[in-house]
Amino acid sequence: MTMPSTSIRQNVFYSVLDYVSQPAIMLIAAPLLLRTLGVQQYGTWMLVNSIAATASGLGGGFGDGATKYVSMYRSSGDHNGAMRSVAAVLAVNCAFGLLSAVIMIACAPWLIGHVFAVGPNLRHAGIVALRVSAALLVVRFAEAVFTCALRGCEQYRPMVAISVVARTSVTLSALALALRGHGLIAIFWATLAIGLLSLACQAWLAHRTLKTDGSWHALDLRTGIRDVFSFGAFTWLKSTFGILTGYADRLLVAGLLGTGPLAFYALCNQLTQPIHALMASAFNFIFPNFSAQTASGRWSETAHRYRVASASATLVVLTICATMIAGAKTILRLWLGNAVAGQYHGLLIAMVIGNGLLALSVVPHYAALALGRSRALVFVNLGAGVLSLAVAYILIRSVGLMGAGFAKIIAGAVFLSVFGIVRRALKDGGSTVRSPNRSAAAAGTLDLAQ
Repeated sequence: MTMPSTSIRQNVFYSVLDYVSQPAIMLIAAPLLLRTLGVQQYGTWMLVNSIAATASGLGGGFGDGATKYVSMYRSSGDHNGAMRSVAAVLAVNCAFGLLSAVIMIACAPWLIGHVFAVGPNLRHAGIVALRVSAALLVVRFAEAVFTCALRGCEQYRPMVAISVVARTSVTLSALALALRGHGLIAIFWATLAIGLLSLACQAWLAHRTLKTDGSWHALDLRTGIRDVFSFGAFTWLKSTFGILTGYADRLLVAGLLGTGPLAFYALCNQLTQPIHALMASAFNFIFPNFSAQTASGRWSETAHRYRVASASATLVVLTICATMIAGAKTILRLWLGNAVAGQYHGLLIAMVIGNGLLALSVVPHYAALALGRSRALVFVNLGAGVLSLAVAYILIRSVGLMGAGFAKIIAGAVFLSVFGIVRRALKDGGSTVRSPNRSAAAAGTLDLAQ
């Protein structure tokens, strides 16, 4: 089951729009938010977001199972199988979301008051904001199931429209509240309200797209959960270890240096993370598309598209990174002023290189997921996370923020090993891949000579 090239181009466009809209508007709003909220409060906002994102990583990862199984079952015309997978992932994700939220709510005073260097005047606001963020986490866990299922159907445009409106509304509401003198608590309550509306819209869209008939009770949920766990257990581990490189560096900065330095580290990350986000959005169609193709035995076409996608992504990433490195000081001066540019342009260059290396691994990452190599990705994430955090801890204590930037480069270099994983999988040619209509557990893991 192969999509026409026009449909792929449309999905790429809307996926890029989805990922780029939030960073773009945050880049515009960040200088004003920094001045209005102040460095410490802005840093506390970034800290709460990082804690919530870390909890999301610890409980997430099963959404990829919805994308994979929906695309596989659709390719074989098994509507009940697709519905069963969505129901199973929804049950698992909601359970993890509730567990993560309860832990966050209980640990909020300890995290804000003792673990991280939050100023006394911001501790109460930080605790309340973290607890509201815990409720938001449950909402996003559920929403992720519907968006992943829609990606499995390779229907991007309406899903992206909802997502873009929601993300833009979050940033605009934060800006409006900050300008009116409100702080973190009001910002997070507004974010929760917008998140609930977004969840309702995505759930309604998934209902229409998947043509659910309301007979959820007739589905064999136990079989669906077994299917999802056979694949999702590895994507869960990958997601869990992925937080070591995705968000733990920010928590380490906050714990060792405080929320003030975290604010500037987060700002440099906001400038450079879109490199990776752009590639992730442009090429995330690879996951459902390659999954459907290989399930139909079309391996030569998959290999050709993978080579084209890898070459295209490499050219784009190198161009963007070279431009940003050459203009690092100018970019910071125009965005945040001369003082910030003079002090942090070296950090920005390190972050460009680190996130650029991560961006290079996006295409093989999605290909590896589609080819069933989630187990190998677990070890890549674990190795990158442990090595980069160990280096970050040592270097932050000795050279400050630049240590975190160097650690980001190390993590990106480790992720380049994913190219080798995909090369081996394509060389195998799918000889051990089983049909999705056979054993559900085997269809999930697709153990291709891991």
